[in-house]
Amino acid sequence: MGKTLVCFLFFFISIQMIDSIILFRHFNIEIYNDLGGKQKLMVHCKDKEGSTEVVFLRSHIRLRVRIIIFPRTLIWCNLWKGPNYEQHMRFTAFVETESFIHDVCGSRKPNVCFWQVQDDGVWARHNPTGALKLMYKWDHKL
Repeated sequence: MGKTLVCFLFFFISIQMIDSIILFRHFNIEIYNDLGGKQKLMVHCKDKEGSTEVVFLRSHIRLRVRIIIFPRTLIWCNLWKGPNYEQHMRFTAFVETESFIHDVCGSRKPNVCFWQVQDDGVWARHNPTGALKLMYKWDHKL
């Protein structure tokens, strides 16, 4: 019984230590359409390995992209809005650095980098406080 308990505690502590390492963890990017006038948002995210499908988000719907963090993970997304999707924006949705996760996403817990798309631009949510910060403004019309 004693050896089993010690092995269990060792295993539990090991898992906690692995969980605190940023690399090779699951992380989520969420993009929420909060555009006025029930506008749809066209979203296409990429990394160096591939890309997501082009998604059309209805108003007040969120898209969740689940990623595994590897060294040098970089995810960027292209967004289009407007009646004919003529306004475009490209933004960095995730970078594998402790400073990006802490300063932009707010923390690793919960393991999500939340982006809210509004008429004036894209806002990032600081997870511990829930405060939104304007990070990117819409580009000019195409």
